[in-house]
Amino acid sequence: MKREGKDRKKGYFNQEKETRDPEKRKESLEKSLKAIIKHGYKNSKAIKTILDKAGATPDDINTLEDLEKLPITNKADLLDCQKREFPFGGFEAVPLEEIRRIYVSPGFIYEPGEMEYKDTRLAEALFASGFRKGDIIVNTFNYHLWPFSFMLDESLKMIGCTVVPTGPGNTHMQVTIIQHLKANGFIGTPSFLMTISERAEGMGIDLKKDFPLETAFVSAEMLPESLRKRLEEKTGITISQAYATVDLGCIGYECPNKNGLHIPEDVIVEIINPDTGKKVESGAVGEVVVTTFNKTFPLIRFGTGDLSSFMKEKCECGRTSLKLLKILGRTDQATKIRGTFVHPWQTDELMGKFHEVYKYQMVVTRKEHKDEITFFVELKEELVDKVRLKAQIEKMIKEMLNLRGKVEIVPKGYIPEWHKKIEDKRSWE
Repeated sequence: MKREGKDRKKGYFNQEKETRDPEKRKESLEKSLKAIIKHGYKNSKAIKTILDKAGATPDDINTLEDLEKLPITNKADLLDCQKREFPFGGFEAVPLEEIRRIYVSPGFIYEPGEMEYKDTRLAEALFASGFRKGDIIVNTFNYHLWPFSFMLDESLKMIGCTVVPTGPGNTHMQVTIIQHLKANGFIGTPSFLMTISERAEGMGIDLKKDFPLETAFVSAEMLPESLRKRLEEKTGITISQAYATVDLGCIGYECPNKNGLHIPEDVIVEIINPDTGKKVESGAVGEVVVTTFNKTFPLIRFGTGDLSSFMKEKCECGRTSLKLLKILGRTDQATKIRGTFVHPWQTDELMGKFHEVYKYQMVVTRKEHKDEITFFVELKEELVDKVRLKAQIEKMIKEMLNLRGKVEIVPKGYIPEWHKKIEDKRSWE
């Protein structure tokens, strides 16, 4: 039976900050920006190098507009730096003994975790989604290697929720736990929420009457409105989404009005022309570029590769932050699959391990709201044990990309000469 009594559509995690005058917010962000630039320049080799190459000193970066004096850094730059300066590429800004955890993203990108998690952006987002003190939440994101689950876990603690760290998989067990503990909140991907709902139905549970989930906070995958509508009608659960990455944390989240993504407090988000590094005109589409104030792992003008635009309309919820429209695409061939970004350099590295491969293309499709990947492979020679090779490549896909994918051996000429290495054929309505 679903609980009653909590108004999940009103209130704020921090009303003073979330409803303040935009000029006051700008002053606060600029104060934090000056502090993190000075801290990074003093303690991070990478950030000092970035400023030095740009011909800038910390005293030159005082306003949000001054950020344009610095270049955009992206994931490939981070990886290149880590290859030269192991393990963090010089981006760490505290001594090793002040790092609590070392997280590992696909491609062996290492990220230092702060000793104490104080970032309130995800707590702000979770509160806006409807989570309240005393709620019991199943967190189905992976606690293995990546920081996102730990960030969510700490943020739920700030609100006063009780967390059940289930991680992904084993849907029968997940449904049983939700039933036994009367868990009323879900965190995970939208496709996994659908999977759990279908499993519960298969177990004879009436989702609207007998399934205790009331609120779901989803991320790491696109949430088509058709899927949200289907899930909400099927289950009676209220579903909201957030835009976040494992290295940058929360970048945008929905309020109960669900008309765009509020930019949380204590982060700087720019919409940039990726060719010039300058801000685009108001309302225009550009790359989402983020600056964080994490003293352990500060990222200054970090390019996400995602395309979006700002919405300037006031929101009826009372929050005064700018909003992102939604994620409109990518600046490169990288694509997010089941919550994991896959880059062309990763697929090149994977296929480079098989000398039999002449050409390949990875194609991403979507079936019944679930992502599927297929590697189409042309061979140098036909006299190859194709069954063995197919099995070996599929095993390597799982090991290197942390995803399951299938391989299809195709004749020469099947893959176009000027093809994309990653072809995303998914439709988001």
